Amino acid sequence: MEIIEKQSGTRPSDLIQALALTPQAIHRHLKSLLGKGLLERRGAGPRVRYFIAGKPQLQQVAGWYGARAAPSESPPDLICETRDSFAGRLPRLTKTGLSEDDQSLVIAAVGEIGNNSFDHNLGSWKDAPGCWYQIQVTGRRLWICIADRGQGILKSLARVDPTIIEAQSALTVAFEKILSGRAPERRGNGLKYVRNIITGSHHRGLACRSGSGLVDYGEFGMECRSELARFPESEGTVTLIVWSLK
Repeated sequence: MEIIEKQSGTRPSDLIQALALTPQAIHRHLKSLLGKGLLERRGAGPRVRYFIAGKPQLQQVAGWYGARAAPSESPPDLICETRDSFAGRLPRLTKTGLSEDDQSLVIAAVGEIGNNSFDHNLGSWKDAPGCWYQIQVTGRRLWICIADRGQGILKSLARVDPTIIEAQSALTVAFEKILSGRAPERRGNGLKYVRNIITGSHHRGLACRSGSGLVDYGEFGMECRSELARFPESEGTVTLIVWSLK
């Protein structure tokens, strides 16, 4: 389990070599862990890999988010270059196993975060415009990751309140106080609304990272935080939401 978690997915052959056990023994243990719901199997034949159940796979988005220069190739099914593209993909959340009541809440929260990527970075993209939008269902949990290579929350809010001088306080203000980076518009309640959705019931969580700042909310917030803590520091913003499907 430790090897699989550290490698974020492992082939049986890697386990055989690392643990110096026979193929029969490794497959017996893997079958037992699958039966207990602790692991998930993906792929087939020689490409099969085993993953920790209930954990998202974020290596691809972490590489895109933290790259010094815009990646030459980005997966088109995960990149929303425009607000319309992002809005068109939001309905996919209705096919993830959420109840009808939860669907409206998740879509509202995700929509607010994704729209912020466009509202606060217009003309201020570091290089690649748009946001990364990825949905994963694993271990009866829905994971949603939204990331952008924009100017970051600190620069956005510092234009309105010059007393905000570091990333951690900027994130706290963004989620807990009414202050908009789009002054003089009377806005700024969006992320507070998202926070209230996440903390309004059990079995939900959110973490957001921008620059060196990192905040988390909800029962599963620390799990999201531990995932984003592995991301390289970047000027952009990445948010991870987890929602129980039980």
